[in-house]
Amino acid sequence: MTDPRQHQLFREYPLRAEVALSTGSVPTPYHVYAGYGAFIGGTADLAAVEELLRPEQIVPLRNEAGQALMGVWICNFVDASLGPHHELQFSIFVTSKPVPPISAQPLSLLAAMLTNSDLRMLCHGLWNNSPLVVAYNRELLSLNARLTNSQIELTSDRLKFSYRDQADNIICAGHIHQPRKQSWHAIWSFMRQLGFTRMLQTLRQPYVEMRILNPIGVVLPQNTTAQSFTKTDANIIHFFDPDQQLSILDPQYARLGFSPTFIQFMDGFKFVYLHPE
Repeated sequence: MTDPRQHQLFREYPLRAEVALSTGSVPTPYHVYAGYGAFIGGTADLAAVEELLRPEQIVPLRNEAGQALMGVWICNFVDASLGPHHELQFSIFVTSKPVPPISAQPLSLLAAMLTNSDLRMLCHGLWNNSPLVVAYNRELLSLNARLTNSQIELTSDRLKFSYRDQADNIICAGHIHQPRKQSWHAIWSFMRQLGFTRMLQTLRQPYVEMRILNPIGVVLPQNTTAQSFTKTDANIIHFFDPDQQLSILDPQYARLGFSPTFIQFMDGFKFVYLHPE
């Protein structure tokens, strides 16, 4: 079996230095060598998102139905440069200035993430179950990371998850299908939005880049772009259906009215997050 640490992604962006955190010395940049999880994409109430982003220097991306675009990341990183850990992330998709709305089709966000060079993913809410990872994300990446008590269970047919804060309040919980094969209905819909040529180009890429923003004020006084790169062994797309469950109970994010439209299940997850520019 090929060692995932020898993947081209980690050869191009190797661990280069040690930095001191409040929790001790750690290597940089941030690497994930193996893991699995899901990106749950969908829409949120535009007025509520605009209110949430009032302190920021950006505007939310919207669709033709007048909704904001949002995503939830449920991840179990089983081998990483900072040790194994879980992650929960609430992401808002934004641009530096208003742009034309995107299609209101269920997979339009996923297509925009691959084609819209102006698009950024604001990592607004972040929880990890490792104090070391929380310190790294807050002190080096200026992300609003907090500590969680989390459980993630991958069974033969489901991914179950629960994240609780330090007062034992549920932040987010639920279960989704663990798909064994692509939904051709979803893939056909996605290909129509992305275009056949662009889809082939994406499949041939050694990894996918996503530009991520930090919220203002954790460490940095501005929204700063950080490059991230992802490669997966399995990447399966399905529409979100009523048999699945996602409960967001953290008050700050519950009020956004997130409505999931699709799930991107990922296995063999490899990831690099560089420092903000």
